[in-house]
Amino acid sequence: MGAAPSLGWGVIGATSQVAQKAVLPAIAATSGARLVAVASERAAAGSALRFGAARAYRGYADLLDDPEVEAVYIPLPNSLHREWVERAAAAGKHVLCEKPLAPTAADAEAMVATCAIAGVTLLEAYMTPFHPRAKAIEALVASGRLGALRFARAVFTGTLDRPDDHRWRPEMGGGALLDVGIYCIAPLLVAAGAPPARVEAAAWLAESGVDASFSGWLDWGDGLTAAIECSFDAPERQLLEIVGTQGAVLVDRAHTPGPDDVAFSLRHRDGRVEEIVTGGADPYRAMIEHFQAVVRGETAPRRSGATSVMLLTVLERLREAAALAPIS
Repeated sequence: MGAAPSLGWGVIGATSQVAQKAVLPAIAATSGARLVAVASERAAAGSALRFGAARAYRGYADLLDDPEVEAVYIPLPNSLHREWVERAAAAGKHVLCEKPLAPTAADAEAMVATCAIAGVTLLEAYMTPFHPRAKAIEALVASGRLGALRFARAVFTGTLDRPDDHRWRPEMGGGALLDVGIYCIAPLLVAAGAPPARVEAAAWLAESGVDASFSGWLDWGDGLTAAIECSFDAPERQLLEIVGTQGAVLVDRAHTPGPDDVAFSLRHRDGRVEEIVTGGADPYRAMIEHFQAVVRGETAPRRSGATSVMLLTVLERLREAAALAPIS
């Protein structure tokens, strides 16, 4: 049995930081992935040469017209996700769209439906679950070894010092909750297995009107409650803590793990602290490999479109609880 044919990739918005620092290198390092083209409104040729793309386009639509591009990665600002995912689907391209999938649950639901009708794969580029440590934590929680879940805490804060960054602009789907909130909420939803019954929240707004800092409280109504903290104007902090009646998991640098993040702590009911070593890896490369396997029909998606929609629904409930204006 021969090797699967390579998948021809295109990247729309190739000069974005996540594309340059993480996803383009992952595509280049992945067996069976071939970077056909990049598109960017600036520095497109340089991006193409750096990562070995055969072609560089100034126009996004030109990349979608390229017959050798079979799949596209879209790291554009949140407000542009729906337009370009749906245009890619209309062009018959599979899509890996940067998280969050869309600014609103309604947009995400429409995107999922459009791609299903077009017969193309749509996955959200949320890489954390593809890291070995994240997989091990998820399996541990699912095993019941922590007992009945009682508390959880997820924190992702850091400083965003670029005043011209699109994440400061409300019309582009900016704000800390939409940008880093997925990292906090997604593992809580997996651990709980359902959306919360009740939420409370508060936000501090930047001059532009987006939430620069956001805190929330979630109650599942079955004994489990959780707190989250997201910020663009606080020191770098990443934490995930899940506490049950029999044990507690504590993870530092929980949300952007890499090859060197190989372990987490498990505190037992009797006070013993156990270090569980899981090994490390590049989760972006694992995500690209998974996407290609889904496209080839070799596996089911690790996260469904419905999961992405549910997460955005929770984010909208938190925004409403914090008295933030709905995203139009």
